[in-house]
Amino acid sequence: MIRGGFRRFVLAAAALLVLSFLPACRTPASGHPGKGPTTVVLVTVDGVRWDYPEAFGLETFAAMRRSGLYAERLLPPFPSLTWVSHATLTTGTYPDKHGIAANGFLDRASGKRFSKEPEARWLLEPPVWALAERAGIKSAVLSWPLSDGDWQGVTPSYRRGFQKEKGGSDEATVAALFDLLRMPPDRRPRLILAWTSGADDEGHDEGPDGPAVRRAMVRADATLRRLREGIRALGPKTPVVLVVASDHGMSAIEWAIDLTALVPKKAFLPYIATSGPMANLYTKDARQREEVRRALKGLPAGCRVFDRESCPADLHYAGCARAGDLVVLAPPGATFWGYSQKSGDRTPPKGNHGYAASNPDMQGLLILEGPGVPAGKAIPRANAVDVAPTLCRLLGIAPPPRADGRSLIP
Repeated sequence: MIRGGFRRFVLAAAALLVLSFLPACRTPASGHPGKGPTTVVLVTVDGVRWDYPEAFGLETFAAMRRSGLYAERLLPPFPSLTWVSHATLTTGTYPDKHGIAANGFLDRASGKRFSKEPEARWLLEPPVWALAERAGIKSAVLSWPLSDGDWQGVTPSYRRGFQKEKGGSDEATVAALFDLLRMPPDRRPRLILAWTSGADDEGHDEGPDGPAVRRAMVRADATLRRLREGIRALGPKTPVVLVVASDHGMSAIEWAIDLTALVPKKAFLPYIATSGPMANLYTKDARQREEVRRALKGLPAGCRVFDRESCPADLHYAGCARAGDLVVLAPPGATFWGYSQKSGDRTPPKGNHGYAASNPDMQGLLILEGPGVPAGKAIPRANAVDVAPTLCRLLGIAPPPRADGRSLIP
């Protein structure tokens, strides 16, 4: 009897000990006593290079860095393009897993061509909003690439389709974001993804050093200020972690290379899919591949040509089933023409992106602030694949199942 009573006592004490540790196991943003559940908001600023905020003296970006966690540089996936980068930001994987090979590519399995499609069905890995919904957490996507439709039967609770208007739909996006944050807790999404225009169009039109880029960044800083002020105005009952990331940077362009003038065109194949300074070339068989390879010997010095399987490991592209049989890279300062320029404007853009992340001009920014985020902490480098695992950590859910990155929040 004495032994049995002591045993029950030990078991009860052990149970109490385990229970006492449970609160410490919660994720930093899972909620706070007396407050509602934390919402995580990821806002992307398109085409914003890592050095823009300091170069243009942008006060709000600087204030956010002082109060939160920031990466001095955010390394995008290859190719550093809007659709590819947004796929990586939401899946935590590189193109060899998520399957978005470029802004334009051929899917051999279906025979369909992708050209900046908004449909989520193109993703081969689950986006973070689908992971949240499966975990019982409401999500919202606002003008977010690759979020229309469903992903394997899962849809976000709230959605505003991708809208890119020159001169911007950012104000409407911010207004929609605050409509969501003002919802009662039982209806409010705990994950919101929102794309904003940043300085991408201006960088293409005038180059990264053009005056239009400065004006665009001043507008982006004002948009960020409205976001931060609006979040503070919501009060402690609506805690929010704000994450700001850019999808890629921008580099000056001096000349263009016409691939279509080099490669022999025979019916549909070979198919040339250019995306700025990189191109995927698809061929029907080994013989045609060798014919195209010989033709590419006429490329200017500095261009690089790879078989898909021999792409350098740091590009995370060799295993991408949707990449071309041949992958062609232009040197810094150059971009490729595709078929669309045959009869159109032959003036090259003054700025472009799509190069490897090792090119400093392609590197972007990442800043986080809010409950559970260390204040004033800098890390030298972060990768775009780290963003989705970090969002999952803040939400208290499992990371993407095949993530290439890691959470930046311990």
